[in-house]
Amino acid sequence: MSDYQKVWREFERNEVTHSAAHYLLAVAAFAKTGRDPRAVDVARLLDVSRAAVSLQIRSLRDNGLVDVADDHRIHLTRTGADLVARIASKREVLRLFFVDVLGVDPETAERDACKVEHLISEQSGAALVNFISCLRADEAALAELVRRTRATAAEGTEGASRDLQAIIDGLRSGGGEQPPGT
Repeated sequence: MSDYQKVWREFERNEVTHSAAHYLLAVAAFAKTGRDPRAVDVARLLDVSRAAVSLQIRSLRDNGLVDVADDHRIHLTRTGADLVARIASKREVLRLFFVDVLGVDPETAERDACKVEHLISEQSGAALVNFISCLRADEAALAELVRRTRATAAEGTEGASRDLQAIIDGLRSGGGEQPPGT
């Protein structure tokens, strides 16, 4: 099997599809308002049929990402909530990278980040955060970029996902917050 075929098959191993990610994000959006949605609420938000929602929610439930209560309200499981947090964090860091580093207009950056958010690894997301942080910092921080990026790569997935949201929050505020342990 060629390297291209190996990489292409990696997409089959993603935690969720692009569509499933949006259903999870929709459930999370409702939860932030203080109420768990029903299938009809998710259908309206995503502009899809109730049948499509039912099929996707069944799959998400079978994978332990959502639960459906007796009153038909949908809520994220702990695993689902963790996945949503990781996807949302990667979306935000990609959006920041596209806008702040590459100069992409915000609307295009949001669309592109949405397309990629569930495809990149935690490690790549953390490396982008490190990169953006260093670009926002002083000249001496550029050498730190190399060290932090190498440390992130050496730590693998577990270390890469550590406190990613706190780092992104620091970037949003312009603080260039350092990851823990660096």
